[in-house]
Amino acid sequence: MDVAEWSGMAGGVAGLVGGGVAIWQGISARAARRDAEAASAEAAVLAAEANAALHRIAAAQESIATVSRPSAWGVPKSLGGDVWVIRNTSGRPIDLATVEVSPERAQALLEIDGELPRQFPSGDLLEFAARARNGLSIRTFTLVWHFADEPESETHSSVRTLH
Repeated sequence: MDVAEWSGMAGGVAGLVGGGVAIWQGISARAARRDAEAASAEAAVLAAEANAALHRIAAAQESIATVSRPSAWGVPKSLGGDVWVIRNTSGRPIDLATVEVSPERAQALLEIDGELPRQFPSGDLLEFAARARNGLSIRTFTLVWHFADEPESETHSSVRTLH
């Protein structure tokens, strides 16, 4: 065999080896891509599970906060027409700071009997008028208050619906 034949044979072997390496790299790349896709899918499932767990934790915290919130105001009662009352049912004097309504644009439809802020002894009634005009009415109102024997910074809110 002369040098040219050896050269040709060596080139052929090198080509076969190179082709085998290329095939092996292609197979390895496809396997790596499948592994990456599987890992990505698993990460998405884990992220969704973590997100659901965070929502459950937030709901539980809100529930605990609601249960631990002091009960202070009863159910609003209509006295007829636009006039309503709500009783301080806390068993303690309350300093009522403000009453906010929803929707906000209905705030002008609320008329409190007397000035706020004001103290309400246990059992005392807050009287107010909840008017309606041109289809706009107060759906809910929020009493912002604190117990008279607590600092003003310890505010609470009680949301009530007018039925």
